[in-house]
Amino acid sequence: MPPVAAVSLVFALVLGAVLWIYLLRISFADSTLFGIIALLLPPLALLFLIPRWQSHRELFALALAVLGLISIAGIATG
Repeated sequence: MPPVAAVSLVFALVLGAVLWIYLLRISFADSTLFGIIALLLPPLALLFLIPRWQSHRELFALALAVLGLISIAGIATG
């Protein structure tokens, strides 16, 4: 694995973990059912937040950053 791919993959994993913890915090603050859904299916929880994206913009920006870093890792190994 090239160094660029390894570094971007590590950053993607760290940012993904931060995103998931932040998503869990917001979800459990909203409702317990929403928190359980976020615990089991994080992408579905992001879809539930789309109507309230104005107040949770940083979550979507963090998700796009993770997606970009994973894409860079995939292209670099390719």
